[in-house]
Amino acid sequence: MKLSFKKLLISFCLIAIGISLAVAGIYIGELDDAPGAAFIGIMLMIVTVIFGVKIARVKK
Repeated sequence: MKLSFKKLLISFCLIAIGISLAVAGIYIGELDDAPGAAFIGIMLMIVTVIFGVKIARVKK
């Protein structure tokens, strides 16, 4: 399967955004002692990684 550069760049950016959201959520959760913030950060990371992989795998 050959990926175009644009798809690869978009999926990489989405995954990077997801990881940074997870890190921010975990940091805020630890700083404020709010486990819900860490959970939301991890969920946002999972969703953006799924979207990034989905964009990379779509054939067009």
